[in-house]
Amino acid sequence: MMNRQHCADQEFARTILYQFLAMTFYEPADNFLVELEQEDSKKDLLEASRLLLEVKGVELMQEILHTLDGVNNAGKLGHQDLKAEYTRLFLGPMSPACPPYESYFDTNRPQEFQGTLMGPSSEAMEIALAEEGLELTLDYAELSDHVAIELEFMYYLLSRAYAEEKDSDVYLKKANAFFMEHLFPWLPKFGAKLSKESRHPFYKGIGLLLESTVKIDLGSVVNQKH
Repeated sequence: MMNRQHCADQEFARTILYQFLAMTFYEPADNFLVELEQEDSKKDLLEASRLLLEVKGVELMQEILHTLDGVNNAGKLGHQDLKAEYTRLFLGPMSPACPPYESYFDTNRPQEFQGTLMGPSSEAMEIALAEEGLELTLDYAELSDHVAIELEFMYYLLSRAYAEEKDSDVYLKKANAFFMEHLFPWLPKFGAKLSKESRHPFYKGIGLLLESTVKIDLGSVVNQKH
C-alpha cells in the first residue's frame, strides 16, 4: 500500500509532466516556453521527472531544457529552426513525418481507414470536452484528437482529481479511464516514431520523454485501481 507522501509525490509528478508535454506540442511561437526560463519551473520539471521517471528521466529532462535554452538564446533564428521542424514533423506541406493524431495510430479501425484522420477518437474527444464544458480556443483549426489537446485534457482531469474537492475521486477515475482508452494505446508508438523521425534535438527528446512517461504512468493507473 502506498503511503500518503508517495501519493502526493505521484500526484505532483503526473500533473506537472502532462502539463509540460501538452505545451510542447502546440505550434511554437517566438516566445515558446519562455516561462521555463524561471528556475522554479525548471526545478519542478526536474523533480517531477525524478519522482516518476527516476534518474534517466532527470537526465532526459535536463537535456530537453538545455536544448530549449539554446533555442531561446538563439532568438529568431532558433525559433525559426524549431518552427520549421514542427511543420515538417506535424503539418506537412505534403505528408507530415509524424502525424500527431490518435485517429492516425488507431489500429482498431477497419483496414481501409487505418492511417487516416477524423476517426472515432475525434468524435470521442469532442464528446469528452463537451461533457466538461470545454471548447477549443486555438487561433487555428485543429482536430480534437491532436496530441496536445489530449495531453492537456489529461492535465485538466488530473488537476481536478488532485484538487481535494468533493468530486476528486470521480475525476481520478475519469483521468485513469481516459489514459487507458485514449493515451496508452497510441502515445508510446507516437513518441517512439517522433524520436526516430525528428532532426531537431528538442523534439527527439520530447518523443523519448512522452514514450517513457506514458509507459511508466501505466503503473500509476494500475496501482490506483487496487
